[in-house]
Amino acid sequence: ELHLMFAAFVLAVPMFALIIEYIGYRTKDRRYDALAHEFTKLLSVSFSFTATLGALLTFMLVIFYPRLTQYLVSIFSWTFLPYALLFFAEAGFLYSYYYGWGKFSPRVHLALGLGLNLVGTTLMFIANAWLTFMNSPNGIGAGGELISTWEAVRNFTWMPINVHRMIANVAFGGSIAAAYGAFKFLGARTDEERAHYDWMGYIGNFIAISALLP
Repeated sequence: ELHLMFAAFVLAVPMFALIIEYIGYRTKDRRYDALAHEFTKLLSVSFSFTATLGALLTFMLVIFYPRLTQYLVSIFSWTFLPYALLFFAEAGFLYSYYYGWGKFSPRVHLALGLGLNLVGTTLMFIANAWLTFMNSPNGIGAGGELISTWEAVRNFTWMPINVHRMIANVAFGGSIAAAYGAFKFLGARTDEERAHYDWMGYIGNFIAISALLP
C-alpha cells in the first residue's frame, strides 16, 4: 500500500507539472514555471522511496511466495527486461527534468517532461498487467498453461484498472501537493511566499477535485 501511494504520487505530479509548465511557456508568465518547479521538488525523495519499497516487495514475493513468483515469471517473463529498462529511463528523465530546470531550453525541458510521463505511464501499464492477471486470469488453458501472452496482459480488468489508476493518481497527487502547499504557507515569512503557496494549494485542490468529478 505504501508503494502504491508513493508510486501514484511519482506518476501524477509530472502530469500536471508538465501542463502547468506548458501554460507558463505559452503565456510567458513566470509564476506558472515557478509553480511547476515547486511541484517537482517533491519528486526525487518520493521516487527513491518508491524504488526502495518496490525492491523490498519483490524480494518478499520471491522469498515467501516462490511458486507464485515462478508461475508469474513463466507468464510475463518477456515484460521484465522492458520494465527494468523503462525504470532506469524514468529515473534518467525524472532527474534530468528536475535538475535541468532553467539549464535546458524550454522546448527541450518540455520534451523531457513528456518523456517522463510516457515512460511512467508505460511502467504502470506493465505492472497493472501483472496485478490484474491475478484478479482476472486470461490467455491460459484449463491447467494454467500459457496460451497467449498478449491475452494474459489484455485480461478483463487490465484497461479498467489502467484508467482507474490514472484518475486516482492525479487525485491523490493533487491532494498531496495541496497539503504541501498548506504546510509551506503556514511557515512562510513574506507575503510573496504566502501568495505562492496559497496558489499552490489552490491548484493542487483544483486538480484533485477535477480528477474526481468523472
